[in-house]
Order: sequence, then structure tokens, then C-alpha cells
Amino acid sequence: HARVVTVRGDTVHLAGKEFELLSALAAEPYRVFTKEELLRDVWGYRTFTRTRTLDSHVCRLRSKLEREPGDTWVVNVWGVGYKLVD
Repeated sequence: HARVVTVRGDTVHLAGKEFELLSALAAEPYRVFTKEELLRDVWGYRTFTRTRTLDSHVCRLRSKLEREPGDTWVVNVWGVGYKLVD
């Protein structure tokens, strides 16, 4: 599988976990994934532990994807988790 991501025609280089996170969100666009689901499915956490890993990766992913003012691709749903929007 080619791990190529493009935004507005430009190739975006993502680290492994950033790509896996984006893939998980893109598998079901508009669905809100809980933090627990993402930590389990992307990082393999068996139990939920308090960690900033997910939030840190989302922050880096956003900075790479959001190319123009107003771009919003990964949205935080307060108290639940994250979703991907177009």
C-alpha cells in the first residue's frame, strides 16, 4: 500500500502513527471515534490510561493537513473524541 496523502494537490508527509490515525478516522468519515477506541486501534492500548499521546499526534496531524486559513479536517468533539470532516 502506498502511504500517500495529498491536500489541495500537495503531498503531505506523515509519520507512521499520524498516517494510521488519519486512516482510522477516514475509514468512517463523520463518525466520532472515542479516545479509547483510537488508543486501542492505533496504538494497541489494552486499557485506557491517561496519556497525551493521542492529543499530541492530532495536533501534529492538524498542522500538516491544514494548509489554508479555515481548513479544518480533524475535529475534537468535546468529551468524546475526534472525527474527520471535509
